[in-house]
Amino acid sequence: MSNRQPETLKTFEAAAREGGKKPDDVGLHATPETTPPPDSIERKAKTATKVLDAGVEKKPEEATRAVQESKDPRIP
Repeated sequence: MSNRQPETLKTFEAAAREGGKKPDDVGLHATPETTPPPDSIERKAKTATKVLDAGVEKKPEEATRAVQESKDPRIP
């Protein structure tokens, strides 16, 4: 079992399959069924670099843009 929190949408999906009731094995820790999918470390690092650079240059709008343009591939 993972020590990560379950992903909300996967928890709702599991509840839907159980007739609207959250399965008993879904709690504070993710199960194999509710574990969030892995994210790209490279994408996170590139975005973080852009945000930190924008902070050093005192350009908050560039930091915001970097985060907004960093599309999470796990979200359709």
